[in-house]
Amino acid sequence: MRQERPSDLLDPDALLRRPGARLMMLAPHPDDESLAAGGLIQRALECGAAVSVVFVTDGENNPWPQRALERRVRIGPRHRFAWGARRRGEADAALRALGAEDVNVHRLGWPDGGVTWKLLDDTDAMLAAMRALLERERPTVLVLPDLFDRHPDHSAIHVLVEMVFQSMPGVVKPACLGYVLHGRSQSGTPRRAVFTLDAAEQQCKREAIEAHASQTALSRARMLRFATGIETFVAGLDSHDRAGPNLPWQPPRALRPWLALLAVDAGGGARVPLRSRGDANLFWRDGSPAACTTRVLRPPFYVKLYCPLPSPWVFDGWGWCRFGAPLA
Repeated sequence: MRQERPSDLLDPDALLRRPGARLMMLAPHPDDESLAAGGLIQRALECGAAVSVVFVTDGENNPWPQRALERRVRIGPRHRFAWGARRRGEADAALRALGAEDVNVHRLGWPDGGVTWKLLDDTDAMLAAMRALLERERPTVLVLPDLFDRHPDHSAIHVLVEMVFQSMPGVVKPACLGYVLHGRSQSGTPRRAVFTLDAAEQQCKREAIEAHASQTALSRARMLRFATGIETFVAGLDSHDRAGPNLPWQPPRALRPWLALLAVDAGGGARVPLRSRGDANLFWRDGSPAACTTRVLRPPFYVKLYCPLPSPWVFDGWGWCRFGAPLA
């Protein structure tokens, strides 16, 4: 794999037309491949590039569409398994709509809605699995969720990929293109790659999105907003280091007893209790004490603020931040 210049990342079409181009698409759930990169996948195949799609989960933990379509209130393990099988079938149909039925498909079967917890508790195994996929497929272009995507499964996959590349210092990274399907990318992001679809590609992308019928049943208008003539990506990785021990957040004091911090580095994950006084090596945005990690975290490491209270809202209010220097 070759080292990409910053300017190279801004032209995905040129990347796909290079001799020996290989595209890998990381989709945390079935439908992410069509929403984020349905056009890019088509263009890669047109250019003769090798394509692989990695479905991280089967999308089995999807209760509201399942309740609506199956007219059930309680959803048990058997029902979730059947729903995951349904979504796998929809993903196959979507790939056919993109002309990608013969690409290499990998299904990791990681828990839908639980990728963050697996990253914390099973760090080594996840690193090994992702490293093996990258070594097998040898992508020259890697499409992955951006760190600032608000779905916790999406941001956790981004953290995992960054950590994998940190563990492979002798390997040149592929051109990395990040996508945001939930929320917005970081304000002031300096490099955005814009890929333009032609009319036929746009129509096929629309058909691929509609193949995910279980998802369009309740969210058709929202999903079809992605069936436009462009796909936009954040170009490159490692553009979001924080300097110093201050977190980017300042949650209200009344809310802090209900919050928690998660931290992960190459040594594994940790749950970090919050504290309002005493020793601390992580601080809120205003410099007041936030937490003290129980072990030395090796940079770069990642910290996430989250609310563990039960909620029907699955998206992150805060998400991850990346530290590129050690804590004091």
